[in-house]
Amino acid sequence: MNTEFVSFIEKVKTPCYIIDTDILTDNLKNIKKQADNAGLALLFAMKGFPLAKALPFIKPYVEGISASGLFEAKLGRKLGKEVHIHTPAYKAEDAEAIATICSHIVLNSPQQISVFNQVGTAKNNFALRLNPEINAVKEAVYNPCGRYSRFGLTKEALSKVEPDIMDRISGFHIHALCGNSSKDFNNLLSAGIEKFSDYFHSVSWINLGGGQALTEDDFDFAHFQANLDILHTKYHLKTYIEPCEYLVMESGFLVVTVLDIVHNEKDIAILDTSLSCHALDVLKNYYQLPVVYPEKGRADHKAYSYLLAGNSCLAGDVFGEYNFSAPLKPGDKIIFGDMGSYSFAQVNYFNGINFPDILFYSRMSGIKPIKSYTYTEYEKLYD
Repeated sequence: MNTEFVSFIEKVKTPCYIIDTDILTDNLKNIKKQADNAGLALLFAMKGFPLAKALPFIKPYVEGISASGLFEAKLGRKLGKEVHIHTPAYKAEDAEAIATICSHIVLNSPQQISVFNQVGTAKNNFALRLNPEINAVKEAVYNPCGRYSRFGLTKEALSKVEPDIMDRISGFHIHALCGNSSKDFNNLLSAGIEKFSDYFHSVSWINLGGGQALTEDDFDFAHFQANLDILHTKYHLKTYIEPCEYLVMESGFLVVTVLDIVHNEKDIAILDTSLSCHALDVLKNYYQLPVVYPEKGRADHKAYSYLLAGNSCLAGDVFGEYNFSAPLKPGDKIIFGDMGSYSFAQVNYFNGINFPDILFYSRMSGIKPIKSYTYTEYEKLYD
């Protein structure tokens, strides 16, 4: 944690989210270089980072955005590039807006094309979502290819699609990963080619979804190049991937303040934040955020050990136990890392606790306020 950043932190109102735009840009440059070398086109998945003011940083490195619904598509079109949309089912009342906004429309089932029959879609690329029936994701709740999955067409289901519908299909979409390795990505490519390649000559593009752990040290792009070459040279498919988490990795922070220290067998620091309001993904997935400031203590030294707890009425609103090199006191700032992707997408007003402010940080510009929330937004939502 650089000293300039920390000096700015001491002045900000908390809780707040900070996006380090220097780190964000470095991530984008790195992944863009890797993607170019592999012949992959990048889409930015809006679902994990729906922050329109960050789009100018993202725009130079991606072909467009991937939206999970109409609202994300409306926000993502601010990028001014391709807008891809995929969702399990579309509403007829949204069809005209989607056809106007989106360049690429992914259908989860062939009958969904009827939703768009009454609106002008001559300029749109339609695609079918496919299910390669692999189980790379171990947690059932996140596995798009699990048993009874509602996502996409299996090989058998695709063989039954009527020719008149296939004639309107220009691409395929496969999303089957969630934080997976290059080996898993290669297995996805192999399964896709094995199960669906008979149809590849009839389309011009394929979207391989997100969930690839692109910035992990052991992610080996060369490992699956042979399979990618098949898509590119044999079938001439423009090949997209749509990362989000790995584009914003390590660029996001949640800054909070210690309000009080209480003791019940252990010292407990009460913070002006809440897992259920400001870090819901952590609460749902039972992992612990890293603290990047103040300085950590040794793991074997418990003299300054605290449970860090939220300020809501939820008993389980506890970030975890952390060791520090010096004691905490009310008024101290704490900075949690790993708070870029999904943090903005999942905030809520549990207990009426306000949303964190959102700020950008760069070495050149320092702290720049982007958005703050007031009672007015809360009242509009619930009144």
